[in-house]
Amino acid sequence: MKINPQGAAGRSLTRPRPGESSGRRGEKILPALIVILLAAWSVAVLPAQGQEAPPTAAPLETEAVTGPVNYDRAVRLALRRSPYFTKSSLEIEIKRLDETDSKFDLIPPITFRTQYYVSRPSGTTNRPYSLSFTSNNYNPFESYFTLQAKKVFTQISILAHMQVITEGIQKLGRMFMEMDALKQAAASQEDLVDLAQKNLDYFQNRVRIGVGTSLEVRVAAQELEGAKAERERIASSRKRLQERIKVFIGMKPEQTLDLDCKEARRQVMGGFDPAAATLEQARSHSYEIKMAELKKELQKYNILFAKAKLLPSLFGGATTPDPLNTIESRDMFVYIGLDVPVWDGFKRLRNISRQKTIMRQYDVESDMKTNDLAGKWFDAQENLRAADVARKTALAQEELARLKERQGEIRYRSGGEPLVVFLEGRKGLVEAQRNAFLKTLDYDLAVLGLRHLSGDLGARYVDANSWQQ
Repeated sequence: MKINPQGAAGRSLTRPRPGESSGRRGEKILPALIVILLAAWSVAVLPAQGQEAPPTAAPLETEAVTGPVNYDRAVRLALRRSPYFTKSSLEIEIKRLDETDSKFDLIPPITFRTQYYVSRPSGTTNRPYSLSFTSNNYNPFESYFTLQAKKVFTQISILAHMQVITEGIQKLGRMFMEMDALKQAAASQEDLVDLAQKNLDYFQNRVRIGVGTSLEVRVAAQELEGAKAERERIASSRKRLQERIKVFIGMKPEQTLDLDCKEARRQVMGGFDPAAATLEQARSHSYEIKMAELKKELQKYNILFAKAKLLPSLFGGATTPDPLNTIESRDMFVYIGLDVPVWDGFKRLRNISRQKTIMRQYDVESDMKTNDLAGKWFDAQENLRAADVARKTALAQEELARLKERQGEIRYRSGGEPLVVFLEGRKGLVEAQRNAFLKTLDYDLAVLGLRHLSGDLGARYVDANSWQQ
């Protein structure tokens, strides 16, 4: 097929004027032609590039957070500000750009090429330049299956981002409950310091009246120093944990955070009932199982992609004659063709078998994810039962220590026991209370782990459908 690139009056655009050679005429036309092509390229390509430019990520909020921050508000702040969620969210944008590239790959790419001969053999009457439009090998089936695979990649990246968010929400819940436990531990340690101070005063008075020894005073003083050191350690732990929470929700170190951790268990757990949680619920919310299923779907497209490689590819283009060619023509010739693979050592056939084998691997992986989730679920249930037993035991010991403390107080008030016995009873009660709320913390963390595993915690804040386009 040929096209005659002439003007409306039928005159050739490069037909020489009287007394002017075709070479000089072409030399004058070439700069104008280059300017026209550059202008067309600027109009057609640059705006398209601007439209397809990758979207820039929204800057993280840096404004100060005023007012008390409870768990629910901390989660919502982290979803907007936390740098820990940024990487996986940007991965979604990258996959969507890859998907857009594949959509445009459905249209064969076209390359324009021109060359100008500064010097040519004498006697040649063809134009001093050549133009060509070419399209490389194009397989429409291969392009279509690639696009479908890119869409699945986008879905996998969305699920991976959702998993990162749910794990972050669980981590934030743990920190809130640990902060509440440290607050209780600080109050308990203040009681121990007060008791140690009273114990020291008691032995110092005994030394003053001549019935005590300096060794007893030294022992009591050492106990007081140990209690104060533990108080400082707890205060330091609270400060470090608060800084970790600030960083996690995207606040700067110099900003002030008014943390509301009162009744942290109620804030984090809400109305979750661990007895009502089921393994089926966990399976339906598991992002790992969903991603394993998407990998199987992706592999189906990989198999089809491998089969499409067996089909011939299309190529085509349009070109003007080479100025060095002896054929004298001012037309542009269009051509199309097929690129048929003849021999490649049966690599494409083996690739189909390879992709089918990988599919079986993904089937096994999906079953393993399901079995692993069941194992994690039963482990979480067992940990919850063990933590519940330890919590009940600690509460019983606390009640026993309270009764003994009451008994020692009655004897001390009646003059039957010295002050040191009463103080030891109080100390035993404070330590039993401390052990009780630590065991309660272990139980609460076990409940939190079960809620996270069941998917109930993530479903409260995360909706994967909101990321679909």
